Parts: sequence; C-alpha cells; structure tokens
Amino acid sequence: MQLNIIRADDTLTHVAILGRLDIQGVNRIHDQFVIQTTARRKDTLVDVSQVTFIASLGMGMLVNAAKGLQRQGVKMVLLNPSALVRHALETAGIHQVIPIAAEETAALALFR
Repeated sequence: MQLNIIRADDTLTHVAILGRLDIQGVNRIHDQFVIQTTARRKDTLVDVSQVTFIASLGMGMLVNAAKGLQRQGVKMVLLNPSALVRHALETAGIHQVIPIAAEETAALALFR
C-alpha cells in the first residue's frame, strides 16, 4: 500500500493510491492521506487506478476526506478506478458523494 503525491500546489492536490484499501492498507496510509488531502484544503484528485481492492473501511476513508473538503468549499474527484473498484464504489453509492472520472481532463473539468 502506497500513497504518492503527484501535485500539491496552490490550486490542486493530486495523489495516487496504490495497492489494496483493506484494513491494513487504510491503517498504513490513513494519516498521510488526511494530511495530504483534507488538511491542504484544495480541490483534490485521487487517482485510484492502481487500487486493486477496496473494502468498506477504504470507502469510509475516501468519503470522510471528501466531506471534510466539501465543508471547506472544495471538491474531491476519484480518477480512473478499475472495473472492480468502480463497481464496489457504485454499489455502495460512493459515486453520489464523490464524483468519479475515467480520465484526468474530465476530472479536472468537474472542479470548475
């Protein structure tokens, strides 16, 4: 499980999560994820294309961060989940809380 910071500037935070968002994965990156997303108070793009599995705890981490950002007047968008992860997110209704985009240009358009 790994969290990579792709971009962190005055207008956008872009991070990538790699691995399994199960209990071990969430425990490993949770604090860093919150610091790099919610604490920055910027529109946040979360690349989940390399997430191979997502459990309810992983979904909870994403939703909590998205709601924290929303309270600060900024948004979170999930980028390019695999078919398995997208299905899990949609089944849980996460796409109603956090927009999901298949490509970066579409994701960035959702911030406007």
